[in-house]
Amino acid sequence: MLLRVFRLNDPYRLLGIFLLLILVSLGYFIDPVEATLVELKSMVIGEMLNDGNALYSELFTSTAPLTAWFYGWIEWLFGRSILARHIIALILLFFQGAFFAILLINNKAQNESTYLPALIFGVLCLFSFDMLALTPELLGATVLLFALNNLFKEVEFRIQRDSIVLNLGFYIGIASLIVLSYTLFLPGSLAILLLFTRISLRKVLLLLFGFLLPHALIMTLYIIKGDLYLLWHNFYSGSKWFVTNQMPFASLVYLSAIPLVYFVFSLIMLNREARLTKYQSQLLQIMFLWLVVAVIEIFLAGNMAPHRVITYAPPLAYFTSHLLLLIRRKWISEMLLWIFCAGILATGYLARYTAIPGITYQQLFCKESPYTSQISGKRVFVMGSDWGLYKENRAGSYFLEWELSSEIFSGLDYFENVVLVNRSFEMENPDVIIDQAGKMPEVLNRIPHLRQQYKQQDILYIRK
Repeated sequence: MLLRVFRLNDPYRLLGIFLLLILVSLGYFIDPVEATLVELKSMVIGEMLNDGNALYSELFTSTAPLTAWFYGWIEWLFGRSILARHIIALILLFFQGAFFAILLINNKAQNESTYLPALIFGVLCLFSFDMLALTPELLGATVLLFALNNLFKEVEFRIQRDSIVLNLGFYIGIASLIVLSYTLFLPGSLAILLLFTRISLRKVLLLLFGFLLPHALIMTLYIIKGDLYLLWHNFYSGSKWFVTNQMPFASLVYLSAIPLVYFVFSLIMLNREARLTKYQSQLLQIMFLWLVVAVIEIFLAGNMAPHRVITYAPPLAYFTSHLLLLIRRKWISEMLLWIFCAGILATGYLARYTAIPGITYQQLFCKESPYTSQISGKRVFVMGSDWGLYKENRAGSYFLEWELSSEIFSGLDYFENVVLVNRSFEMENPDVIIDQAGKMPEVLNRIPHLRQQYKQQDILYIRK
């Protein structure tokens, strides 16, 4: 039934897919989990930007600029509403699936023009509850689909225009201003173009120019403001690689076992049964290489979590749909599609309620602060990593991410650092300071008038 309905080339099938995605994700909306660390950070950053803090000069964070500004718009519209964020995330997931299916149809990537890849894409993106979080990866993956569309166009020899390569680089540049590690899709795309097209030096330069253009615009903005160093310090050099994973690798393998099995079988079937044109064969190889680039990006950037692997969804949806379309006996294809959908959704819901022992989400959430009962509804400045305090409080300092800010407080011998810290206190004036790093005594020595404003209780400094 599912296969027969969504195999047809009828745009109205997309409405059915959207309704189906709403239905199967309803449990996540009815009984939502608490905000993950990524979501909590997005709320705090949005609040700070809407309080008038300038990104990087008055808000120390490694969050990419387009992501941070998007957080500001979302917080301005919806406050700290988790429900609103999850609804927007579901709409974006549906848009990605629909766009990807249309992309395959327009490029005749498969022997049948079908919206089945949109259904598979949507189900794949619900394999874990945190895929409904409004994360940078979700935003960046949306832009990468536009880049993939231009990559397909360039490979098709009938369509070769300079604007296609320029747009390809531009979209990857935009994606890298959402998630910096998505920069790796630039050399990946260049390698694909070298393998499958007669790319010239001029087009290589166009690709690089398109990629660098959005970065140049951001840099120009900060040069005008005189804050280029802070852009570099916070974003470009502050973004970390090889970060410790948020979820154990084994947990992610258990969660994604069914998509992985279908992917392996699809490779076997495509190798034995597929009757593809030369262009379709090239697109198949491109999708495989795109998956390879996505795997390398996750490996190098680290910070592995279910929502991070959204870049795997397009190639996995492509190969899985190929597998189902190649099977000649329709009842077998139908059964395999039901097993695929039901298996992924059941695994996701069981993992959500910790019913699968090998899957743990503990590291996706921030730890409860020991000061939660003492501090609520205040502006706080945390000299450390106690993110749990921000659940019930607002940020009260420029220095949101301590790993970036610690250099400032370790270099108070420099006058400009003292001026920056003093300006932060004058602008934000936090109600409570939690000095986990032991830096406040030196701050008080450098800025004596603060002694009159705060009283010390162990590592807490409370405004009088």
